[in-house]
Amino acid sequence: MLHEQTNVQPTTSRCRVRLFRTNDGRSMLQYQESLSVVQVMLVGRPDGVRPGGRDTSLQYLSSRFDSDSDVPNGHPITPQEWMELDREFTQFQQRRKAAALGAVEAASQGDVESASLLYRTAGEDAQHCLAIIAFARRRHPSQQLSAARQDMVPTLTAQKWIAQSNRRFTVGNQQDALESIQRGIAEVTSLLRQSGEPDPDSNAFIRDMKIVERTFTQSASAGTQQGGNVAVSN
Repeated sequence: MLHEQTNVQPTTSRCRVRLFRTNDGRSMLQYQESLSVVQVMLVGRPDGVRPGGRDTSLQYLSSRFDSDSDVPNGHPITPQEWMELDREFTQFQQRRKAAALGAVEAASQGDVESASLLYRTAGEDAQHCLAIIAFARRRHPSQQLSAARQDMVPTLTAQKWIAQSNRRFTVGNQQDALESIQRGIAEVTSLLRQSGEPDPDSNAFIRDMKIVERTFTQSASAGTQQGGNVAVSN
Protein backbone atom coordinates (compact mmCIF):
# COMPACT_ATOMS: atom_id res chain seq x y z
CA MET A 1 0.00 0.00 0.00
CA LEU A 2 1.37 3.43 -0.92
CA HIS A 3 0.98 5.19 2.41
CA GLU A 4 3.49 7.06 4.54
CA GLN A 5 4.90 5.21 7.54
CA THR A 6 6.84 8.12 9.03
CA ASN A 7 5.96 9.80 12.31
CA VAL A 8 2.93 7.64 12.99
CA GLN A 9 1.13 7.92 16.30
CA PRO A 10 0.16 4.44 17.51
CA THR A 11 -2.98 4.04 19.58
CA THR A 12 -2.47 0.36 20.34
CA SER A 13 0.78 -1.39 21.20
CA ARG A 14 2.36 -4.80 21.72
CA CYS A 15 0.28 -6.45 19.01
CA ARG A 16 0.62 -7.52 15.41
CA VAL A 17 -2.13 -5.05 14.52
CA ARG A 18 -1.48 -1.35 14.99
CA LEU A 19 -3.96 1.50 14.67
CA PHE A 20 -2.44 4.90 13.96
CA ARG A 21 -2.86 8.29 12.32
CA THR A 22 -0.53 9.68 9.67
CA ASN A 23 0.80 13.24 9.67
CA ASP A 24 -2.08 14.34 7.47
CA GLY A 25 -4.66 12.91 9.88
CA ARG A 26 -5.64 9.73 8.08
CA SER A 27 -6.62 6.74 10.24
CA MET A 28 -4.79 3.60 9.17
CA LEU A 29 -4.34 0.01 10.21
CA GLN A 30 -1.04 -1.83 10.04
CA TYR A 31 -0.84 -5.59 10.32
CA GLN A 32 1.47 -8.44 9.51
CA GLU A 33 0.54 -10.91 6.80
CA SER A 34 2.94 -13.78 6.32
CA LEU A 35 6.36 -12.05 6.11
CA SER A 36 4.98 -8.69 4.96
CA VAL A 37 3.76 -5.65 6.85
CA VAL A 38 0.57 -4.26 5.31
CA GLN A 39 -0.89 -0.80 5.83
CA VAL A 40 -4.49 -0.04 4.85
CA MET A 41 -6.94 2.80 5.23
CA LEU A 42 -9.34 2.37 8.15
CA VAL A 43 -12.24 4.13 6.39
CA GLY A 44 -13.55 3.33 2.93
CA ARG A 45 -11.76 0.94 0.65
CA PRO A 46 -8.63 -0.45 2.31
CA ASP A 47 -6.30 0.56 -0.54
CA GLY A 48 -7.72 4.09 -0.62
CA VAL A 49 -8.78 3.79 -4.28
CA ARG A 50 -12.07 5.49 -5.24
CA PRO A 51 -13.47 3.67 -8.29
CA GLY A 52 -15.46 6.09 -10.41
CA GLY A 53 -15.18 8.65 -7.62
CA ARG A 54 -17.08 6.37 -5.21
CA ASP A 55 -15.90 5.00 -1.89
CA THR A 56 -15.91 1.39 -3.13
CA SER A 57 -16.28 -0.68 -6.29
CA LEU A 58 -19.54 -1.99 -4.92
CA GLN A 59 -20.94 1.55 -4.69
CA TYR A 60 -19.71 2.38 -8.19
CA LEU A 61 -21.12 -0.73 -9.82
CA SER A 62 -24.40 -0.55 -7.88
CA SER A 63 -24.91 3.02 -9.08
CA ARG A 64 -25.17 1.72 -12.64
CA PHE A 65 -28.34 -0.24 -11.87
CA ASP A 66 -31.85 0.78 -10.98
CA SER A 67 -32.75 -0.79 -7.65
CA ASP A 68 -35.20 -3.26 -9.20
CA SER A 69 -33.27 -4.05 -12.38
CA ASP A 70 -30.50 -6.47 -13.26
CA VAL A 71 -29.67 -4.59 -16.46
CA PRO A 72 -27.18 -1.69 -16.12
CA ASN A 73 -28.33 1.77 -17.16
CA GLY A 74 -25.16 2.51 -19.09
CA HIS A 75 -22.23 0.39 -20.12
CA PRO A 76 -22.25 -3.30 -19.14
CA ILE A 77 -19.92 -4.28 -16.31
CA THR A 78 -16.64 -5.44 -17.85
CA PRO A 79 -14.71 -8.56 -16.79
CA GLN A 80 -12.03 -6.25 -15.40
CA GLU A 81 -14.60 -4.46 -13.22
CA TRP A 82 -15.87 -7.77 -11.90
CA MET A 83 -12.29 -8.75 -11.10
CA GLU A 84 -11.84 -5.46 -9.25
CA LEU A 85 -14.96 -6.18 -7.20
CA ASP A 86 -13.52 -9.60 -6.40
CA ARG A 87 -10.27 -7.94 -5.29
CA GLU A 88 -12.22 -5.52 -3.13
CA PHE A 89 -13.92 -8.47 -1.43
CA THR A 90 -10.50 -9.90 -0.56
CA GLN A 91 -9.27 -6.55 0.75
CA PHE A 92 -12.27 -6.10 3.02
CA GLN A 93 -11.91 -9.68 4.27
CA GLN A 94 -8.26 -9.12 5.14
CA ARG A 95 -8.97 -5.85 6.93
CA ARG A 96 -11.86 -7.44 8.81
CA LYS A 97 -9.60 -10.18 10.14
CA ALA A 98 -6.90 -7.70 11.14
CA ALA A 99 -9.39 -5.34 12.79
CA ALA A 100 -10.96 -8.18 14.78
CA LEU A 101 -7.54 -9.31 16.00
CA GLY A 102 -6.55 -5.76 16.91
CA ALA A 103 -9.83 -5.20 18.73
CA VAL A 104 -9.28 -8.24 20.95
CA GLU A 105 -5.75 -7.09 21.78
CA ALA A 106 -6.84 -3.50 22.46
CA ALA A 107 -9.68 -4.70 24.71
CA SER A 108 -7.27 -6.91 26.67
CA GLN A 109 -5.11 -3.82 27.30
CA GLY A 110 -8.07 -1.76 28.45
CA ASP A 111 -7.96 0.50 25.37
CA VAL A 112 -11.72 0.86 25.02
CA GLU A 113 -11.62 3.55 22.34
CA SER A 114 -9.41 1.57 19.96
CA ALA A 115 -11.22 -1.69 20.67
CA SER A 116 -14.59 -0.08 19.92
CA LEU A 117 -13.30 1.44 16.68
CA LEU A 118 -11.74 -1.81 15.49
CA TYR A 119 -14.78 -3.91 16.40
CA ARG A 120 -16.92 -1.47 14.42
CA THR A 121 -14.56 -1.77 11.44
CA ALA A 122 -14.66 -5.58 11.62
CA GLY A 123 -18.45 -5.61 11.74
CA GLU A 124 -18.85 -3.12 8.90
CA ASP A 125 -16.33 -4.97 6.74
CA ALA A 126 -18.18 -8.24 7.24
CA GLN A 127 -21.40 -6.48 6.22
CA HIS A 128 -19.69 -5.05 3.12
CA CYS A 129 -18.51 -8.51 2.10
CA LEU A 130 -22.07 -9.81 2.51
CA ALA A 131 -23.31 -6.97 0.29
CA ILE A 132 -20.74 -7.87 -2.39
CA ILE A 133 -21.89 -11.50 -2.31
CA ALA A 134 -25.53 -10.45 -2.70
CA PHE A 135 -24.69 -8.09 -5.59
CA ALA A 136 -22.51 -10.62 -7.42
CA ARG A 137 -24.99 -13.46 -7.04
CA ARG A 138 -27.78 -11.31 -8.43
CA ARG A 139 -25.98 -9.55 -11.26
CA HIS A 140 -22.89 -11.50 -12.32
CA PRO A 141 -23.72 -13.26 -15.61
CA SER A 142 -22.64 -16.71 -14.46
CA GLN A 143 -22.55 -16.21 -10.68
CA GLN A 144 -19.09 -17.82 -10.80
CA LEU A 145 -17.25 -14.89 -9.25
CA SER A 146 -15.36 -16.09 -6.18
CA ALA A 147 -16.92 -13.21 -4.21
CA ALA A 148 -20.35 -14.73 -4.95
CA ARG A 149 -19.74 -17.68 -2.62
CA GLN A 150 -23.03 -18.28 -0.85
CA ASP A 151 -21.35 -20.75 1.51
CA MET A 152 -19.53 -17.81 3.15
CA VAL A 153 -22.75 -16.06 4.19
CA PRO A 154 -23.25 -17.88 7.54
CA THR A 155 -19.58 -17.32 8.47
CA LEU A 156 -19.60 -13.62 7.60
CA THR A 157 -22.94 -13.14 9.33
CA ALA A 158 -21.57 -14.75 12.50
CA GLN A 159 -18.45 -12.59 12.30
CA LYS A 160 -20.58 -9.47 11.85
CA TRP A 161 -22.72 -10.20 14.91
CA ILE A 162 -19.76 -11.18 17.10
CA ALA A 163 -17.95 -7.93 16.24
CA GLN A 164 -21.05 -5.79 16.78
CA SER A 165 -21.86 -7.51 20.07
CA ASN A 166 -18.31 -7.22 21.38
CA ARG A 167 -18.29 -3.53 20.54
CA ARG A 168 -21.45 -2.98 22.56
CA PHE A 169 -20.01 -4.95 25.46
CA THR A 170 -16.66 -3.14 25.33
CA VAL A 171 -18.30 0.27 25.72
CA GLY A 172 -20.42 -0.96 28.63
CA ASN A 173 -23.75 -1.81 26.96
CA GLN A 174 -23.92 -5.29 28.42
CA GLN A 175 -27.64 -5.92 27.90
CA ASP A 176 -27.48 -4.62 24.32
CA ALA A 177 -24.50 -6.88 23.68
CA LEU A 178 -26.35 -9.94 24.99
CA GLU A 179 -29.46 -9.17 22.95
CA SER A 180 -27.31 -8.54 19.88
CA ILE A 181 -25.52 -11.89 20.01
CA GLN A 182 -28.84 -13.64 20.61
CA ARG A 183 -30.27 -12.01 17.47
CA GLY A 184 -27.15 -13.12 15.63
CA ILE A 185 -27.57 -16.71 16.81
CA ALA A 186 -31.15 -16.67 15.55
CA GLU A 187 -30.15 -15.28 12.14
CA VAL A 188 -27.24 -17.67 11.59
CA THR A 189 -29.39 -20.62 12.72
CA SER A 190 -31.99 -19.62 10.14
CA LEU A 191 -29.34 -19.33 7.41
CA LEU A 192 -27.96 -22.76 8.22
CA ARG A 193 -31.43 -24.32 8.12
CA GLN A 194 -32.09 -22.69 4.75
CA SER A 195 -28.87 -24.20 3.43
CA GLY A 196 -29.95 -27.67 4.56
CA GLU A 197 -27.88 -27.93 7.74
CA PRO A 198 -29.44 -30.89 9.61
CA ASP A 199 -28.36 -29.82 13.10
CA PRO A 200 -27.55 -26.08 13.29
CA ASP A 201 -26.85 -26.25 17.04
CA SER A 202 -23.81 -28.44 16.38
CA ASN A 203 -22.40 -26.08 13.76
CA ALA A 204 -19.08 -24.42 14.63
CA PHE A 205 -20.47 -20.93 13.93
CA ILE A 206 -23.36 -21.41 16.36
CA ARG A 207 -21.09 -22.95 19.00
CA ASP A 208 -18.75 -19.96 18.78
CA MET A 209 -21.63 -17.50 19.11
CA LYS A 210 -23.05 -19.37 22.09
CA ILE A 211 -19.64 -19.18 23.77
CA VAL A 212 -19.84 -15.40 23.32
CA GLU A 213 -23.38 -15.41 24.72
CA ARG A 214 -22.29 -17.38 27.80
CA THR A 215 -19.29 -15.11 28.31
CA PHE A 216 -21.50 -12.02 28.22
CA THR A 217 -23.94 -13.58 30.66
CA GLN A 218 -21.20 -14.67 33.07
CA SER A 219 -19.38 -11.34 32.86
CA ALA A 220 -22.58 -9.41 33.53
CA SER A 221 -23.33 -11.61 36.54
CA ALA A 222 -19.82 -11.16 37.88
CA GLY A 223 -19.82 -7.43 37.19
CA THR A 224 -16.73 -7.65 34.98
CA GLN A 225 -15.99 -6.21 31.55
CA GLN A 226 -14.48 -9.25 29.82
CA GLY A 227 -15.94 -9.52 26.32
CA GLY A 228 -16.76 -12.61 24.30
CA ASN A 229 -13.68 -12.49 22.10
CA VAL A 230 -14.07 -15.65 20.05
CA ALA A 231 -12.40 -16.21 16.69
CA VAL A 232 -14.89 -17.59 14.17
CA SER A 233 -13.64 -20.06 11.59
CA ASN A 234 -12.82 -18.29 8.32
